Amino acid sequence: MLLVLLVLMTVTGIAIPNYRAFEIEKEEQRYFELLQQDVYFAQSESYRSKTPIMVVFREASHSSEVVQTFRGALLSRKMPESVQLKKTSNLKEIHFTGNGSISGSGTLNFETSAGIKSIVVHLGKGRVVFSE
Repeated sequence: MLLVLLVLMTVTGIAIPNYRAFEIEKEEQRYFELLQQDVYFAQSESYRSKTPIMVVFREASHSSEVVQTFRGALLSRKMPESVQLKKTSNLKEIHFTGNGSISGSGTLNFETSAGIKSIVVHLGKGRVVFSE
């Protein structure tokens, strides 16, 4: 009986810390998938409405927002605690013009539990590349 209890405690002691790391990784993955969908939404909405729309990263509230000029925030998402926008990023927002193209290029770097993830914004027809 004592042996069974020892095995059970060992398995539990190993599984719980591993589950927390798995949970954090999945939360980050879910956030970046939603962020990618938000960027595509912002681009298509700017093209549809013929007005500028931005995806803005707010450090103070630790969130990202899709903002339309003169209407305010269309949607807002909290970043996971394990995701931080790095100071080396040369962009703080992704700005789409009224025809769906990008108005400024650059890179957004995020520090995550799994390493650095980048969003590269190219000038022109609105290409935004997500990389790990």
